[in-house]
Amino acid sequence: MRLEEARRDQYRRLAKEEGYRSRAAYKLLEINRSFHIFRRGDKVLDIGCYPGGWLQVAGDAVGMDGLVIGVDVREMDVDGGRGRGRGQGEEDGGVGGGFGANIRFIRMSVEDDALAARIRAVGVNGTVDVILSDVSPNLSGIWSLDHARQIHLSRRVLDLARVLLKHDGIAVLKVFDGDMLREFINDARRCFKRVYVYKPKASRKESSELYLVCKGFRPAVKSNRSGKGADDVNRIEKIGS
Repeated sequence: MRLEEARRDQYRRLAKEEGYRSRAAYKLLEINRSFHIFRRGDKVLDIGCYPGGWLQVAGDAVGMDGLVIGVDVREMDVDGGRGRGRGQGEEDGGVGGGFGANIRFIRMSVEDDALAARIRAVGVNGTVDVILSDVSPNLSGIWSLDHARQIHLSRRVLDLARVLLKHDGIAVLKVFDGDMLREFINDARRCFKRVYVYKPKASRKESSELYLVCKGFRPAVKSNRSGKGADDVNRIEKIGS
């Protein structure tokens, strides 16, 4: 077995043993250890939350005084406040562990213009402290198309942050590496004081996915997609392998 396959199996096995619904939970756990994303009592928005590994991590991190709202186009049952518990992860053919009572779910697309209003209707009075995004399009196998679609979805998340994220708030955004990424990072830098590019160890080595950890949100900064300021990318700190 190759080293990369062994690593993948390791995280899949850990997810099953510890009750996480996918090995993606370990990506967020690592990001949180490195960047201190969550505080107790935070309100968190998780876009592209299916099958729920990030919901579980965020729910545990913010505690019962916090709130985590998941959004996905695929249906999920988060009712009942069962806690994470133990169970099979989604990648192992099971439904995974349960969710805490501080989790809510909205079945909706990030491309829906009514999403912000719906989020406020289920418990966000004002703004959220953290926005998470693990969004990915249905992959076509044509890389240029998949990359463009993923960056488009990430732009929609960034637009949502401009409406819902608090001043000095934090966003963690999955992106696909490619020729459109530089411009998107520049847009993120206009909205946040600091942007870090990070690849968790739980990500497959051959995967093009990266995570932007964006800290210090600055409200009322409009999108600028002219491509100016591309040299700013050189000052982004890259961490991880």
